[in-house]
Amino acid sequence: MDHHPVIAHLSPLPARDPVAALAVAGGDADLAAELFAALLVGLPDELAALRAAMTAADWDGLAEHAHQVRGATRYCGVPALDEATESLERAARSGDPQRIALSFISLEEEAERVRRLGG
Repeated sequence: MDHHPVIAHLSPLPARDPVAALAVAGGDADLAAELFAALLVGLPDELAALRAAMTAADWDGLAEHAHQVRGATRYCGVPALDEATESLERAARSGDPQRIALSFISLEEEAERVRRLGG
């Protein structure tokens, strides 16, 4: 039997909401696809930067960077990832290392869900 020391639960929100993505893009399907593709390309570097701030216990930097990442997640129709990013930002502002670690795990899991959708 496998035991995991920490298991974060995936959000009940969808990994991708194409209707919301289209609405944010003003009905332009090409723009919605372009925004999603840009998110997929940038996500690994964003996660690495967030992880570096977390490892350095730079809570202010972590909160600020998570806030910047939300600039992308809000406009790409990825509600679960957006929620996880917001949760990490709030956790970083709290300065609670355990809450931050759990929030980061959730963010990584939601990022993986989104990545799988992108192929």
